[in-house]
Amino acid sequence: MPVSLLWAVDVYGRVFSLSTGGQQWEHCCDAVLEFKRLTAVQQCCWGIACDHHIYLNVHASDVPIRYQEEAYENQRWNPVDNFSDRLLPSDRWQWSDITGLEHKPLDGFLLPSTNWEWEGDWYIDENFGGEPTEKGGWTYAIDFPATYTIDKKWNSCVRRRRWIRYRRYKATDTWAKIPSEGQSGPLPDPFNDISCGGWEISEEPRGRLSLWAVSLQGKVWFRGGIHHHTPEGMSWEEVSLPGEVVQISCGPGDLVWAVLWEGQLIVREGITRDCPQGSSWVVVDSPNPEVGTIHVAVGVSVVWAVTKDNKVWFRRGINSHNPCGSGWIGMVGEMVMISVGLNDQVWAISREDRAVYFRQGVTSTELSGKAWKAVSVPRDGDIRPNSSTSTSSLQRKLIKITKVCKG
Repeated sequence: MPVSLLWAVDVYGRVFSLSTGGQQWEHCCDAVLEFKRLTAVQQCCWGIACDHHIYLNVHASDVPIRYQEEAYENQRWNPVDNFSDRLLPSDRWQWSDITGLEHKPLDGFLLPSTNWEWEGDWYIDENFGGEPTEKGGWTYAIDFPATYTIDKKWNSCVRRRRWIRYRRYKATDTWAKIPSEGQSGPLPDPFNDISCGGWEISEEPRGRLSLWAVSLQGKVWFRGGIHHHTPEGMSWEEVSLPGEVVQISCGPGDLVWAVLWEGQLIVREGITRDCPQGSSWVVVDSPNPEVGTIHVAVGVSVVWAVTKDNKVWFRRGINSHNPCGSGWIGMVGEMVMISVGLNDQVWAISREDRAVYFRQGVTSTELSGKAWKAVSVPRDGDIRPNSSTSTSSLQRKLIKITKVCKG
């Protein structure tokens, strides 16, 4: 049976984990960084340090993370020089992508960050469609663009060959800083909250991920291009909002909820495999409009919320066809935050003693559970979980974090 882990961040920014097979909270040491938020998935953890920057910790495995860069060398035949790089003005670039539209010289490829290293130099791919080419890797066609073959014919006026180079991600099992760069330059303000999920949308074992972040000014950003082979993602893109957001939660599927500064909640609609960012927001009233909401946590098919008076609420009627649900149900207990984990299991931080509580009786037919039970184990360094918790699955030395929530 896989071992489950509960992660937490204390008031000093230290990260701890608790295993179902362990006897105490274990301190996850980091000599430099102090964290205030964590969120994670199977292969990696994301965190916001106290410097407001986002860091990524990719779990090491037996299979290294490698990314293949490619470029195509294009030539045209002429009576004087035979095949050469003297192309017509209307032709594609001498060095290009596979379409020929983008200029890609070999010396123009740069590592995306200091967390990567080149495995070797460029080399020619001497295979085409599973068949070996002649020495040199050239494939031939009548003109650009056209269907290429490995056979050189009398009317083969153009040719191309593919160059390959691999880069390897080297920053495993350590916290690597993610550049705060948007599509149009540096982001205007740092981050204050973060949530990662969406891996079930792509329907791939190692599909892409969705990372949502909230800035100090209440703006929401989405980081695209996160995949097993590109764990850092590509860039940040700002998402338009109906108000200022203070906290956000993303489930493994298409559930994304956020808390507005005024205490209302917003739900992201239109999230699909082709549009993981979604298309629009829908405003949902707070469980107690007079008090307002301070925290929300979502899972596969559940939404929990905490209002400013520390009351706990469960949203009924949540499913992929109705991400907004149908109404709130008040639950017993007073908490400062809620975390939804593996199989929609629920964890919380108590208002009274700041201890970790587990929601008993949560099943597929009883998603709201029955009662709260304190997690009473010794704490290495006297941890008081305050900022962040998460649940994960560990099997054969591989940390598999199925859902990480924030405080």
